[in-house]
Amino acid sequence: METIIGILALCAVMLGGTAWLLNRPEHTKDPREDEEQMEYLREWSEKHGKANRKE
Repeated sequence: METIIGILALCAVMLGGTAWLLNRPEHTKDPREDEEQMEYLREWSEKHGKANRKE
């Protein structure tokens, strides 16, 4: 039983640490990166979207 609690505690610490690293206040959003991602999604949607499917 102690092993299970230890494993769960380790997973919780790892998950919390990862969330903290990814959501730090120093990590500001880059508008250029956001625009590049939106452009990619628009292009992908045009190529693979439901509107172009022939079913």
